[in-house]
Amino acid sequence: MNGGICHKSLVQTIAEEIEKQIINFELKPGERLVEQTMCDRFQVSRSPLREAFRILEHDGFLTNTARRGACVSGMTYNEAVDIYTIRANLESLAAGLAVKNDDGTLAQRLRARYETMKAAAARGDVNAYAEANSAFHAELIGACGNERLIAMLDLFVKQTARYRALVMQNEGRLETSLRKHEELILAVERGNATEVEEQRKNAILANIDLMREIFTTSK
Repeated sequence: MNGGICHKSLVQTIAEEIEKQIINFELKPGERLVEQTMCDRFQVSRSPLREAFRILEHDGFLTNTARRGACVSGMTYNEAVDIYTIRANLESLAAGLAVKNDDGTLAQRLRARYETMKAAAARGDVNAYAEANSAFHAELIGACGNERLIAMLDLFVKQTARYRALVMQNEGRLETSLRKHEELILAVERGNATEVEEQRKNAILANIDLMREIFTTSK
């Protein structure tokens, strides 16, 4: 894995791979990451691994304690409320800016992403749907023209990923999601920035009620 890759890229590659495993629940909340085992898996020394751990700790995916070392961060209802509230406000702002900056192609680009989502839903492929859904929102957020806002949102979109996976397990959730995305595209076509902002904020905040149900049921 070291072949020709600069140190910074190696650290980032390790961090992204571990992050993906956490989001996909291959590494579960509370699971301890043993340094030597991870070094063997990635075929690296402890130095780049520890740097990757620090990145993941900063982004909220790992928790480091004196007695246990690095562990996958837990998932709680209170955390879900915090990150969904922040994401709702930031993403609604980005969505409104995207409509205001629209060059006339935004709705068309979003609909192309939406068609991929529909195809995945028709196959019942939740993972493919999640990827297409992420691409849809990346398209929308990327059109806002504010690089700092895009960077901030990238973190909160990642941090909601594990919670979003729980939501998608609910029966009928794909159909509800598709309907909301169709409504969003229509609002973009109308060029109504305020309506788009409100739709995104309400859609994201609605996940908080679902989180309450999920965490209450799991107790």
